[in-house]
Amino acid sequence: MNEKKLSRPLISLIVSIALIIVGIAGSFILQTNSGKTTIRNVTIESESGHTLAMDVYIPENATAETPAPAIFVQHGGNNNKEEMQHYCIELARRGYVAIGVDMYGMGESEPLPDSEWLTQGRGLYDAVRYGVTLPYVDTDRVSLLGYSRGGKAAGEALQCDNDSLNVVKAIFLIHSDPIVRNSEGYTDVYGARDVAVLADKNDEFFFSEKANDNGTYSNDANKYAVNLSSPAEYVINNSAQSFLYFGIDPATTSEQRVAETVYEQDYGGKTGSRQIFVSNETHMAGWWSPLVMNRVLTFFNRVMPTGTALSASSYTYTIWNIFKIIALSGLLLFAGSLMVWLVSSVKTFQCADNGEQDLRPVGDKNAVAWFWGIQIISAVLSILIIRFLNKQGLASYRDALFHSANPAYHGLISLLCGALTLVLCTVWYMAYGKKHGFSFRNTGIAISGHALLKSIGAALLAVFALILMVFAVDYFVDVNFLIVYWGFMKFGANRIPGMLLVVPMYLVYYIVMSISVNSFNFSTALGKNKLLSNLLISFIASVPTLFILCYVYGIFKATGSNPMFGGLASAATAVYALPGFIFVAILICRLLYQHTGNPYLGGIFCGVLAAVSEWGICEIRVHTPGTQYAGTALVYALIAIGFVVTIACAVLLKKNNAAVQAHK
Repeated sequence: MNEKKLSRPLISLIVSIALIIVGIAGSFILQTNSGKTTIRNVTIESESGHTLAMDVYIPENATAETPAPAIFVQHGGNNNKEEMQHYCIELARRGYVAIGVDMYGMGESEPLPDSEWLTQGRGLYDAVRYGVTLPYVDTDRVSLLGYSRGGKAAGEALQCDNDSLNVVKAIFLIHSDPIVRNSEGYTDVYGARDVAVLADKNDEFFFSEKANDNGTYSNDANKYAVNLSSPAEYVINNSAQSFLYFGIDPATTSEQRVAETVYEQDYGGKTGSRQIFVSNETHMAGWWSPLVMNRVLTFFNRVMPTGTALSASSYTYTIWNIFKIIALSGLLLFAGSLMVWLVSSVKTFQCADNGEQDLRPVGDKNAVAWFWGIQIISAVLSILIIRFLNKQGLASYRDALFHSANPAYHGLISLLCGALTLVLCTVWYMAYGKKHGFSFRNTGIAISGHALLKSIGAALLAVFALILMVFAVDYFVDVNFLIVYWGFMKFGANRIPGMLLVVPMYLVYYIVMSISVNSFNFSTALGKNKLLSNLLISFIASVPTLFILCYVYGIFKATGSNPMFGGLASAATAVYALPGFIFVAILICRLLYQHTGNPYLGGIFCGVLAAVSEWGICEIRVHTPGTQYAGTALVYALIAIGFVVTIACAVLLKKNNAAVQAHK
């Protein structure tokens, strides 16, 4: 009796679904505290007249009869409320009603023109106005928690509160400056409130005395002003001392106040407190750091105790993150296995399958020298491309067409580095590969139009299946596949035009990189072990952006001064997510090629996913008619150059290959 065995792709699909189920189940159990926390997704029309999205975490102790203290949690720039979900989970476990807010223009909240962007603390105070109407919220115990730009939003919301409800009793600012000055000098806007700041010693944006600082912070106007001091010395700076002295000019004080200590002052029968925590971390540590979480929980337990028995070091969010990683790994394995199954087993797509690939023997010492020479030149020139873009201030570029800075900046990097890689591949082929019998057909570069269409179809089906899975899981169990900045979550239709705009730039990079690491370099140059070779080539691809992070944070750590990378508006945070994303994407391209011999599958899949992932969580800023943007001519010139060079190299390679085939 013949037994039918499951194919390897089908086994992988089954394993991937099992991983997704385990990851999602674990995430759901932990984020709901085993059913003790109810999470409600709320979208309202705010009192300002705009759509505002929130997630409300309601612990079982919070009822109309026993209302609980509420903490409004605001994420940082270019992100969404899911960035701060772990804070909401831990706060709800301790009996607080935690309300995660999508800032206007981010997540599911309405994008606004720059002239309206600061409306009601970028939406945070509109959330407060809504939250205090909830019957299970104790309106005598309302607090704000803001990270980075969310800290600025908390300051703006506080000033709204001073002029309105006066319900905010405490504020915690993660990696964000407190308000200490106005146009007239030092000031105390917090009054009889409990306020704490967590200052990291290696912060790119905050905790330095700024040149020409008049106390304003309008649309990040002085975000990149020249630093006059190091954030490592923040506590002894005038700004910090004035904060700890409740708005007094430090020049008039006789004693220097210190970190960690709680300082109190009487305000006519009410007491306000100030405290500064210090960490030896970077700005982005607010995303994941247990130390930051500990300080947040310690502060709120001091100023708004709920009687919880949980210590400030008792976390489940770290385990929750592990389950999220399992779910995301399963999701990517699902999409990859689906593509392999389609081209290997479904007749419609089988023309796109070139079969299992083995590492090709490297020719000689010259071949090895060429390999490493190309890798080094590519890495160095890619780093210089990013530095050039930074020097032109394009890390934060946006205009009437590109409504978000990060996707435009990363798209430019992708396009130019992709074009560079294709130039280097062309040079290698013309100078070495053609003379040594390199075959476009045997390596999968030469592909029929029919097979290319099927490759596109298989890749897009996998992308569609992945997005469908993301939306389905969100709908049924309210769990996303996002880990800090990496991964996927549901998105609104208003984000699709932005995805379509940048996807050609991402496609250039990932298709070219897939051809480079596979068709040109699926060899024993990095050893004979396939897995190790795959990991090493993926790491090499991520080296340029990884170098920038190591350079900036290394010098920052050693000197206490941020070297930036090309100018004031070039914080390392702009490429923070890229090394990890590139590593995983190139590994996917490599594995798909290993099983199908098709370099286009992985390139198309990862190029589209990059646009979906980036635009799924970035901020959207609405163009104000008549606004002039610095660098516009350069941006569009670079885009044109990138595409022209890519097309020219592709045509040149095709003609040379045709000539070689004709000669044979």
